[in-house]
Amino acid sequence: MSAVKPQLSSDADPAVLISFLRRLLARVLPTAGLQWLDGEIERQDAGLDERRLGIAVGMVGRKVGRMDLAPSSEDVADAGRLRPQWQPQLWGTDEAARVALVLATYRGDDQAFAARVDRLCATGELTEQVAYLKGFAIFPAARGLHDRAREAVRSSIGAVFEAIACGNPYPRDHFDESAWNQMVVKCVFSGVPIESVVGLHERRNPELIAMLGDLVSERTAAGRPTPDAVHRYIAAG
Repeated sequence: MSAVKPQLSSDADPAVLISFLRRLLARVLPTAGLQWLDGEIERQDAGLDERRLGIAVGMVGRKVGRMDLAPSSEDVADAGRLRPQWQPQLWGTDEAARVALVLATYRGDDQAFAARVDRLCATGELTEQVAYLKGFAIFPAARGLHDRAREAVRSSIGAVFEAIACGNPYPRDHFDESAWNQMVVKCVFSGVPIESVVGLHERRNPELIAMLGDLVSERTAAGRPTPDAVHRYIAAG
């Protein structure tokens, strides 16, 4: 599979995204791991195989392993042209590999793709769920993924919540104001830095500021500190 640098666009198709992810993975993976991944992607390209996909995403940990994806600053800039505010510097190699495998199953049918992602999120173990949720940053069929994204925000599992809430442009682009506000408030409540929320300042709104103000008052009354970043955000014009 070619590692030629793809032409970038703000609405990249899955093949372009897979090529980009593979370019990043090729720099850090051993040859055997990369060859295995290429083979599994090509298998899906040749004919959608749901059963094989389930096996492959489960094997990623052993075949690919987990290390930092470690894109260069140029790579991060390229990623932002593919998808505004996509942050692959926060991804691991296993996450990139799983997302590439899922992207290889897209055939232009948004409903089928969204249903497939939903099933994978429902049945995958924790590291798999986190990978798919990070993939919401670049997956097609974004509207069909909304319910699963909202469920992730409601999760009591920190890694699941943070996969959608932190460093991910999906909520900024697809959550309504109520869902957005609840997510940001939960970040503060859970001790997650609000600076990690993509679009925090773009989607600032009076209701959110009021909700955060109430939370800060409650924490102050209980003798619990609130991060300075939250105070600055509330006070900003």
